[in-house]
Amino acid sequence: MSSDKFEQTSASLPVVPRLPSALESVAHNTLASSSPVPFESHGSEWGVTVGELLARPARVPEALLSENMPDPFAVRLTATSPDGARTQGLWLIATSNNSPSAFPLYRWCERRAGFEAVLKDGRHLAIFSEGHLPEWWNQGEPVPTEPDLPDDLLFARWAPEIFELSGWLVLVYTARDRQGVLRSAYATSRSIEGPWKDQGPLDVNPRTKELAPDYPGGAAGENPVLGTIDGTVVSLEDGSGRKRQALVVKVDGNALSWVDASTGQKRAVPTPLVAREFTLGPDGVLDFVGAPNVILQDGPQHGGLVEGQFFVRENGQLHVIYSAGFFGNHEYRTYVGKLDDVLHGRVRDERLLMDSESPALGGVWNGPGHPSLEKVGEGLYALYLHAWRNGTDYYAHGEARKVLRFHLSFRDSQGQPCEPFIVEDRQLRLDVPRTFEAA
Repeated sequence: MSSDKFEQTSASLPVVPRLPSALESVAHNTLASSSPVPFESHGSEWGVTVGELLARPARVPEALLSENMPDPFAVRLTATSPDGARTQGLWLIATSNNSPSAFPLYRWCERRAGFEAVLKDGRHLAIFSEGHLPEWWNQGEPVPTEPDLPDDLLFARWAPEIFELSGWLVLVYTARDRQGVLRSAYATSRSIEGPWKDQGPLDVNPRTKELAPDYPGGAAGENPVLGTIDGTVVSLEDGSGRKRQALVVKVDGNALSWVDASTGQKRAVPTPLVAREFTLGPDGVLDFVGAPNVILQDGPQHGGLVEGQFFVRENGQLHVIYSAGFFGNHEYRTYVGKLDDVLHGRVRDERLLMDSESPALGGVWNGPGHPSLEKVGEGLYALYLHAWRNGTDYYAHGEARKVLRFHLSFRDSQGQPCEPFIVEDRQLRLDVPRTFEAA
């Protein structure tokens, strides 16, 4: 994007009911519980149906791990994955902020029915171990646009995601460089246990005036480079059945704000989600193909940003799940939308999927966001996201986000295709549609 300008567009998407009326039959089949029992997660649920899940007693969600786990990402490896049967199974990884090592690994243990830290030589195994962090990562250099960042935001090591591509495991992640700019980067390996080769930052950072032409300049200069975060991979298939893929990143425009001299109002750069096709060579090197495409830009309903995007194809339709609002309290929330063409189209039919009022949170969590999915059945997925326990938030308590697990279904209780919904939202509320006026 630094070499290919993309069109700045804005769209106010109508928000339909939290759960569509097509799910009314599910509501009538939902079983309620007057005395919820502790949440119990299952690592191997393949073949489970939404009807079976709805027949389970309602449960109070509990964190899968006691550690802070922002931006959780689950990946299931198989016997045909790189490194084969030795590492097959369900793995979990998350943001590690300013820890000495980056992106520690957790693996599902069937015997204990939970995730466990992966140990090597008595130490928690991480993608990048202590003392072996990439040299280009920020080592305390200040950020011109945000000079007072706390350490967990300055030493940013965020949103790791692992994909199988062309015989490689590819880690896509975010780190801040030594000039203070957030960069989308990647690393490659033949085994999830490493060694991992860091391939460095990707050339996807635009300059401010590509998104905000009237930016007046500031401490970082007249036209500073903007950060990009939350890189993810979406699989594509052309008309001939050829497999392709695209990288989608968030441009972190909301981090750069100023006061408009003519109105006295605070302004911020938009935060688009931008997709670009790429190829991965036999040497594990990523090369971009074609021009970038803005699939979504934050609207007035998003609280200044959209981020944490994840893609899934179901019912013949590509869906994107993403978050919006301030990450550090109850304002964070998660949406789902549809997309016909990630390389040329725009997100449409946006729905509020989960927010702090969602019944699935059991009244003890808020701010659910940054989702990832693991397929567990026909049209059914385990949904991993982070949330704040009620009574905690970023400003008062620092980093305290925990990983929770729910289920997202594209089938109703009769097994028929429907709009996606959170299975654990047992007390479904088919309210008046939420709408937002255009700015």
